[in-house]
Amino acid sequence: MKWRLLVRLFFIQALWNYRTLLGSGLAWALLPALRRFRATEEDELRNAIGRHAEHFNAHPYLAGFAVGALAGMERDEVDQEVIRRFREVVRGPLGSLGDRLVWSAWLPTCVLLSGGLVLLGLPPLWGVAVFLVIFNLLHLALRWWGITAGLALGKGVGEALGRARLPIWAERVGRAGVLLLGLVAGLVLATGVRPSEPALHVGPTGLFVAAGLLLFIAGVRREQRAWWWTPALTLGAVTGVFLWGILWVA
Repeated sequence: MKWRLLVRLFFIQALWNYRTLLGSGLAWALLPALRRFRATEEDELRNAIGRHAEHFNAHPYLAGFAVGALAGMERDEVDQEVIRRFREVVRGPLGSLGDRLVWSAWLPTCVLLSGGLVLLGLPPLWGVAVFLVIFNLLHLALRWWGITAGLALGKGVGEALGRARLPIWAERVGRAGVLLLGLVAGLVLATGVRPSEPALHVGPTGLFVAAGLLLFIAGVRREQRAWWWTPALTLGAVTGVFLWGILWVA
């Protein structure tokens, strides 16, 4: 059951439309669970599909939490009114969490990391491969975690999301992306003037990457006591990398 739900989850956006958004895809992804747990007759299956095909929206990578939880609730024969309220409550958080973690933090950070490696001399195709591997590590992990946690916890899946502290991790990944942005800016300035000597940039760049990581870790460790430490250290690291690029060109 878990694997069938997971495979269907990859196609949850295939039935996207302006009326139900992800609703139709959600019902299609739940079809194996509905056939096993709720539908003893054709009319009952049709009604169950209709209930789940109503308006629903979430980030596609986090929709597995809803799919798994709804499948678990159907398995446990939870009242349909409770299931309906769960659908309405969970769709907002799953959308905003996914947008902040994936689109606003993880995706640009992966792009900057792979782009920086290409500027340091990595072949472009290898840079693309690095991006695909790193980005999809989180992507696939989120889908698997969502289905697994949803099936195990049912309507209690929200507690698992809360314990994971995804908003905090989104902020941390975003700060790492800011550091990489300063690094890439310096590399663009340096390699634009001396494109034939990429090896000259490896040593100084490595030093600034190490310094940036230390500043980032220090900011994370202090964020519970003084919130301004992290942005201040991050800004300092980005400024340092950018100034290095200017000085290296000069």
